[in-house]
Amino acid sequence: MKRNVYLFGVAGASVVALFFMVIMAGMASAAILPTGSSAIVKVSLLNQNPDPARTGETVELKFTVENTGGAIASDTAIELVPSYPFSKIAGEEYVKNVSTLQGFQQGADAAIVSFRVMVNKDASAGVSKVQLKQSSASSGISMTQDFDVSITSREFAQIVLDKSKISPGNETGLKFTLNNRGSSPLRNLIFSWSDPKGVILPVFSDNTKYVNYIDVGGSVDLEYTVVADVNAAPGLYQLNLDMRFDALNGTASEIKTTTGIFVGGETDFDVTYSESSSGQVSLSVSNIGNNPAYSVTVRVPEQQNFRVTGSSSSIIGNLDKGDYTIVTFQISSAGTFGNRTASQGSEQAPVQTFQRNATSTNLKVLVDYTDTTGERHSLEKTVTIQPSSSSTSSTNGFSSRQSSNSSVIMIVVVAVVAVAGFIVYWKRKRVKKFFHRGSVSPHEAREGRKTGA
Repeated sequence: MKRNVYLFGVAGASVVALFFMVIMAGMASAAILPTGSSAIVKVSLLNQNPDPARTGETVELKFTVENTGGAIASDTAIELVPSYPFSKIAGEEYVKNVSTLQGFQQGADAAIVSFRVMVNKDASAGVSKVQLKQSSASSGISMTQDFDVSITSREFAQIVLDKSKISPGNETGLKFTLNNRGSSPLRNLIFSWSDPKGVILPVFSDNTKYVNYIDVGGSVDLEYTVVADVNAAPGLYQLNLDMRFDALNGTASEIKTTTGIFVGGETDFDVTYSESSSGQVSLSVSNIGNNPAYSVTVRVPEQQNFRVTGSSSSIIGNLDKGDYTIVTFQISSAGTFGNRTASQGSEQAPVQTFQRNATSTNLKVLVDYTDTTGERHSLEKTVTIQPSSSSTSSTNGFSSRQSSNSSVIMIVVVAVVAVAGFIVYWKRKRVKKFFHRGSVSPHEAREGRKTGA
């Protein structure tokens, strides 16, 4: 009899030991917290949002708190203890209290607690662990458990355009720089752009380019040659940008954005000599660029060879592309004068002449204008001034080529007339002398020739 009692006692002890081993194993595998003698608290990760979490963004973690035992579990505290790559968010609570869990309160009836944490922007893609601590005020027992959180790197690209404006009608280089600002490499990129109005178009190639790989922090330049319609109205035009690529996890992503580029800008002018008369010099000013010019003003600055009498600037106003106008200034030469002498019979008369050299007839002119972007510009032009037709060189400083030619012609004519007169005079004198010797007057000789005598 005693032997049977002993055997029963040994067997009973073994059963009890085995029961406690099962309970301890369950606590280790599912964070089971005994509360009292028969309440069993179990905490599990329900989900994460988003899944996977993105680097540099927040993620919400939801946990279920269940009581798989038959007794009531009270005052159970659940605390999230974030560590790298997770961090706390200001204003968020990281200790949640579950006041009461009824016996066998589990499944759809389980209590749910949630926490929000920040994922570090430099975190690596993959799985990281977050620690959860649970404790019971009634039992004084606490334990911790780690849960897996999926993280994916963040794909982010920045597109930079190297120009803000282009001139219509001209071939212009346009460069797009793609920068990988995310934490994951970009693969199999397809980049394209378009102008919805068709004013700006690529030449020598289409608008699509392909890139195999851009590493984290890397960049690549995509260059195009474009032309804006020569008849395009000046203004800001929209470019639609599209970039598609493969992420590290194999999913395809697409970035659509827009940028602006101004069509218009600066222009150019041609300034030429038109005419000069009585000290007034007329200049032709034409807009030879592809853009209109606003508030155009022509100025003659101070310079060594010329001086301006009266106003030195002339306001033209607006000058469209291809248009021209005439401006006039009262300009005289500031050069040196020399003296030459001309023989007039036995008298010597001083004559003033303009001493010209290689640079004396180059007039500097400034053209000020406002371009289509509102910026003010000033262009310097050099105009070659032709001598005027005025006969008074000392009045305006321009020696007259025509006056010089007239003087030479007059001298030649006077010389020819003098020689002719001398010849006539010499012949008349010989005839008169001949008839005087023969006692026949010239009149009688002429009468004799008429009668044939």
